Amino acid sequence: MSNESEDLRKWRLPRGRHGLPRELVTRSQRERLLAAVVRATAAKGYGATTVADILDEAGVGRETFYELFDDKRACALAAHSILFDSLEGTVRSAYMEPGEWPERVRNGLAATLEWFAADPAAAKFMLVELAAMGTEYRVRFQAEFDRFVALLDEGLAGCCPDVSQATSLAVGATLARVYEQIVLGRTAELPSLLPDLTYEMLVPFLGEEPAWAERTRAVATGPGGPRADR
Repeated sequence: MSNESEDLRKWRLPRGRHGLPRELVTRSQRERLLAAVVRATAAKGYGATTVADILDEAGVGRETFYELFDDKRACALAAHSILFDSLEGTVRSAYMEPGEWPERVRNGLAATLEWFAADPAAAKFMLVELAAMGTEYRVRFQAEFDRFVALLDEGLAGCCPDVSQATSLAVGATLARVYEQIVLGRTAELPSLLPDLTYEMLVPFLGEEPAWAERTRAVATGPGGPRADR
C-alpha cells in the first residue's frame, strides 16, 4: 500500500478525547484495516485469517470494523481493489511514456516487477492468497487480467497488428513467472527477471533477433544481468 497508508496503519489514536475530526479518524481506521488485512492474510493465508487477526494488526475495535465492512471478505476485496488500481496506474504510466512499442513494453514490465518487489506481502495477498475465495475472486481476476491485455494492445496496432491475439498468452506467461517467484518467496528478486521477461514477452511479436536485442537493452537498464546461455 502507499507510504501514507502504511504510516496511518501504524498510527494509534490517543485514548480518550483527542479532538480530531471524525472524518480523519474514520479514514485512518479504514486504511489501517485495509493494510492489516493484507499483512494478516499474507502471513496466515486467507482461510486461516480471522477478523480478530485483522483487528489485532490494525489496532482497531470490532465495532468499528463492522461499521466499515460487512465481513473479512469485504475488507479483503476493498484492499485488493486499491492495490490493483495502484498497480495498473503505475504500469500504465510507464507503458504510455513516449517511445517505440518494445521500449514501452520493457518499461511496463520493469514497473510491474518493481511494484510487486516493493511489497512482498501485498504481492502474496493479491496473486496467491485471495485465490482461496474461489469463483468470486476468479471472475474478478479475469476482468483485471483482461485490462492488462487491453493495455498491451493499445500500443500494438502500430507495431505488429497481425499478431494481437498473442497478447493474452504473453501476459499470461509473464504473470505465471511472477506468481512462481512469489510462491517461492523470491518476490524481492523480481526486478532481476526483467531481461528474460522482456525477451519472452516480445519474441512472439518481433521474432528472435529483435527480441534478443531488447533483452540486451534491458540488461543495460535494469538489475538483471546476462545469462551464460542464450
